[in-house]
Amino acid sequence: MKGLTTVVGVGALVLALSACGQTQTTTLPGSAPTNGIAPAGQGGSLRDVPAAQVDTSKLPQGYPARVQLDDNGAVLTVQGEEGGCEHTSAQPTAQDATAVHVLITRALAGADQVCTKELRLTQLTVQLDKPLADRKVVLEQRTVRS
Repeated sequence: MKGLTTVVGVGALVLALSACGQTQTTTLPGSAPTNGIAPAGQGGSLRDVPAAQVDTSKLPQGYPARVQLDDNGAVLTVQGEEGGCEHTSAQPTAQDATAVHVLITRALAGADQVCTKELRLTQLTVQLDKPLADRKVVLEQRTVRS
């Protein structure tokens, strides 16, 4: 009986640890993720936005700054960091003829909660008013405590 308890306990531990490393994807309403990559618009595949077109000056040092664009050019995919009791979201805050400003918000749980310390990258999609074309993408990150 003691051996069975040990086997069940080890199995539960392995299952719990394997769930910790999974990447989460935030999707647009009515779309479904494919192969662990955030969904693109109607066009299908994603391509990297050139680094020269992405302004990361408002991101914390070392924050992931990969920005991808769907084939139609109107859906951005940006990376965020989250883990434990954190949730990350992204939304456009301003769009004009020269730039698209995207705010990545990292919401932390209250200080009284016990949370794990893992950190994972998550892909977040942002719908643009019109295709990005040659406009700059300005990324900003903010942390809030709920």
